[in-house]
Amino acid sequence: MFVLANAVGFWLFSRGFLLTRMVLPDHSLSSVLPYLPPSEPAAGSVPGHAAEDSCGWYPAKFDRTIILIIDAMRIDFATWSDELNSAFGQGDGQTAKGRLRPYHNNLPIIGSLTAAHPEQAMLYRFRADPPTTTLQRLKGLTTGQLPTFIDAGSNFAGSAIDEDNWLQALRWPKRNLVFLGDDTWTSLFSKELSDTISKESNDTDLNVWDLHTVDDGVLIGLKQLHEDWDVIIAHCLGVDHCGHRFGPDHPAISNKLEQMNQAIELIVDSINRSEKATALYVFGDHGMDPKGDHGGDSPREVDAALWIYSNKNDDYWSKDSGYLFKPTPLRSIPQIDLVSSLSLSLGLPVPFNSLGAVIPEMFASDDSVGGEWGLLRALRLNAAQVMRYLTAYMSRSHSHGFSDEVVQLWKDMYRRAEKSYQDLEDLAAKNRNTRDKYVVSEAEEAAAAQYYAFLRIMLGTLRQMWAQFDPALIITGLCILMLSIAALVSVYVRSRQTTLESVVSRSWATCLSGGVIGMVAARALSVVLVASTSSHISLLESTAAGLTIGLLLSFCVSVLRSEKGDSDSSPAFTSGWISPDAASFLNYAACVMAILHGFTFTSNSYTFNEDSIVLYLAQSLTVCVLAVALRSISPSGSSAQRAAGQRALWCSLAILVLNRVSSYSTVCREEQLPGCTPTFYGSPSASISSIPLAAANALMVWLVPFVLQRFLQRSRSDKAMIAKLWIGIGMRISMGMAAAYWLLDSIDGQLSLETAGSSSELRIVLARMAVGIAVGGGLAAWVASPFCLDVAVADTPQPAGSASKSRAKSAPAASQKTAIILGFGNAYGAAYLVFTTVVFCVLYLVQQPMGGIMLSLLFLKIVFCAELFDALRDALSNSGVYSAPLLPAQITMLALISYLDYFSTGHQFTLVSIQWSTAFVGVREMQLVLCGVIVGLNTLGSFILTALGVPLVVLWNESLGSQLLRIAPGNYFARVAGAGAAYSAYHALVATTTAVFAAWFRRHLMVWKIFAPRFMFSAPVFLTTAVAIFVVATGFAAARVLRMGLKVGNVQALVAQKIMSRS
Repeated sequence: MFVLANAVGFWLFSRGFLLTRMVLPDHSLSSVLPYLPPSEPAAGSVPGHAAEDSCGWYPAKFDRTIILIIDAMRIDFATWSDELNSAFGQGDGQTAKGRLRPYHNNLPIIGSLTAAHPEQAMLYRFRADPPTTTLQRLKGLTTGQLPTFIDAGSNFAGSAIDEDNWLQALRWPKRNLVFLGDDTWTSLFSKELSDTISKESNDTDLNVWDLHTVDDGVLIGLKQLHEDWDVIIAHCLGVDHCGHRFGPDHPAISNKLEQMNQAIELIVDSINRSEKATALYVFGDHGMDPKGDHGGDSPREVDAALWIYSNKNDDYWSKDSGYLFKPTPLRSIPQIDLVSSLSLSLGLPVPFNSLGAVIPEMFASDDSVGGEWGLLRALRLNAAQVMRYLTAYMSRSHSHGFSDEVVQLWKDMYRRAEKSYQDLEDLAAKNRNTRDKYVVSEAEEAAAAQYYAFLRIMLGTLRQMWAQFDPALIITGLCILMLSIAALVSVYVRSRQTTLESVVSRSWATCLSGGVIGMVAARALSVVLVASTSSHISLLESTAAGLTIGLLLSFCVSVLRSEKGDSDSSPAFTSGWISPDAASFLNYAACVMAILHGFTFTSNSYTFNEDSIVLYLAQSLTVCVLAVALRSISPSGSSAQRAAGQRALWCSLAILVLNRVSSYSTVCREEQLPGCTPTFYGSPSASISSIPLAAANALMVWLVPFVLQRFLQRSRSDKAMIAKLWIGIGMRISMGMAAAYWLLDSIDGQLSLETAGSSSELRIVLARMAVGIAVGGGLAAWVASPFCLDVAVADTPQPAGSASKSRAKSAPAASQKTAIILGFGNAYGAAYLVFTTVVFCVLYLVQQPMGGIMLSLLFLKIVFCAELFDALRDALSNSGVYSAPLLPAQITMLALISYLDYFSTGHQFTLVSIQWSTAFVGVREMQLVLCGVIVGLNTLGSFILTALGVPLVVLWNESLGSQLLRIAPGNYFARVAGAGAAYSAYHALVATTTAVFAAWFRRHLMVWKIFAPRFMFSAPVFLTTAVAIFVVATGFAAARVLRMGLKVGNVQALVAQKIMSRS
């Protein structure tokens, strides 16, 4: 219920908060000019589809058009410089002047033709709108629309584009279209490409390990083309894949760029030999950062390149009058400007939703188009089309978010431009006889400049303020998230007093009635809100909100009512035999740390430095525990208490050291530079893991099982068969294969492009065998016999029963033999630990070398934490009865180290830090679901592993003879569930505070760069954690361990069974 309730809360908040826009279904018609009434056709055309054979907007400039997309072609990949791009390098601090990089000067055809034929070629800095993912960029490059923030998460799940776009317009009139390359186009434009796609060249994308298949298919397709085509679209992926795989500083990028240079040379040669006027557009959809990734908004990610070339030798970029739009070297233009420019040059109407402006240089040389200057006509059409779209959008969206002042500014600017155009017409009519071209030309430039200014100011304003916030949905989502925290805390409190069955039986009727009442009330309120245009909440949203709020609120009230009556029903769980000062101190300290973590998001600088803050909080809490451990080692205590205090002291010191070691693995956010030095790949400039780092990862194959065996040795659980076979042998083999996989991968990354990938088949085999051994071996053995128990029979001169202090039971005195149960004292903890080792092996495989090292240290910290608080309870206790008042401190420590090691495994709460290349671990080709699961395991591995370790809070060092478990198994299981509820409440607190402050700072300059992404990551973190705890850890693993423990029976029966099995 809590998982679904939080999912509803996240959904409703997202619906009210995240940047969205209404998609208008309108389409621009060739027969209707945007500045004319819809009923008035363009000159020379008749309304209807029959008229679409000839466009009244702008005559086609070229007979043929070739569009070559080189995925991730950054601007400095396309420029030629004798100084090796020193200006670009000095600007971002990455490249020293005169230092050669593998991506320098590998596209000489662009530089040579631009320099030799400036009248035919022009190179631009092609600036993308974030998120810089391929799917969102293709949407912008075809529709001309700005992306919405929520689009960032849909790069792997593209659906068909229904908005008006220039590909749809190509069908009226029918053009012979050829498509080659990235199959993302087919998912977005299935109808448009259904009867034009070149089947043999449509290769799979998203497989970043494959650098050649798509590009080779494009080149073959280009060479085999006949003359019956009008438009070619070719999308090459090799450069992008090479960046993801190796980074831009690897020699492989040089070879891929040289291949792209050959492709451009092939196309240019064909264009120059053709008698038909042909245009070539070569551009990147985005750039890449120094690691070869993209998705964010850093300069290297958004600065792609656009190169336009034509075989028309007519002084293509100039106008005799020396117009205002003079071309400058590497002028920066928005990517969506290509949409309007390309549409008009193809003789098509500009898509209805397009917001870009035409590229002036492309139309400045057209002296007379319909009796007027070509650029002026293009800009007037463009401005009228944009104004038509804005008017339609504001009339249909009541919550468009545009202020009256901004709307009035747009209208005034457009009216001034139109008035300038009317004045120009009057001036041209007066000077028709005198033919004073200079006067008319000046007026043309002035009118064109006003249209262009309107388009640029309008686009800049939309980028700053286009967000549809729905306060009602935002507040509703926050209320659900806060109520969920209260419900989880209620479950934790009640778990110490009664069983889960009792909680459910007493609250289900109240919850049901509360849900119905809430649903009815929300439905009625939504009608009022929609009628008053205060919200656009739908019927489904109001129903889900009312039902969820009613259920949670009724549950909390029901628990509070029943708590007082049951407060004394189970004294074993509430007795105050632990030192109240020490326990209170640690619990209060834990609460302070949790609150401080939540308030981290009150500032953008705190938010992007969360890794440092989490380290400080985790170390501070550990120091508090260390102080309590030191205090417990006092001469007045018993020897057992002093020993337990020393054990707690050593465990807390170990956690302090391991936390500090984890902090040395870093991946830096853009905002943290230059004060942060990335170390995740072994060196600041590396984008793939170094071979020494992969070799260091192999040391974990020995370290982790060794430390686990040392922990199990204390209760002699290491002598059991499953501990020997799985932890001692099977776990090492599985981890060894995973380490070998990444070692081969690192070796591959250091090789040249020709030999890179030669071990891919071996790596796939190793990865699959590692998973097979973990699941087929470790998990199967655990399911069959989870307990690490054995019986040792030895001669002893002691009388029967003298070994009771060591939890041993004696055989009959006449036999003079003693049966010792090995693993008795930690039966439940050891059994559950074996299960977590299986999951750890799978997570270890999908982590890169440094991530594998850090995940291994996290696993050890989880076990150290369980041992630490168990020892602390022994050191502070005055009796042998178990209680768990230290659980808040232990849960907070686990939660903090889960966040700490999320950062240390190479992640930040940004899209660009997602390690997409791990999607193909053990996979030959793209499989959407499987690859998505692998990336999820890589990204959320620290949270999953820590969540699965939460039951150890209760089960660690719990003996097989626990009387509490046998007397009240329901209460015991409730303690495990209560620990999970407390841990989930911590993550729910963090997720809720990220949502609260994202909503509070919704007009902040950094909201979409810092606050919104942090909230977006909080949702999957909490939901994954909750599922891992309640479904996998508690519902499956812990329940099975407890159930099988009850089936074992009494100790005498266990001894007899073991002895009989050996005889």
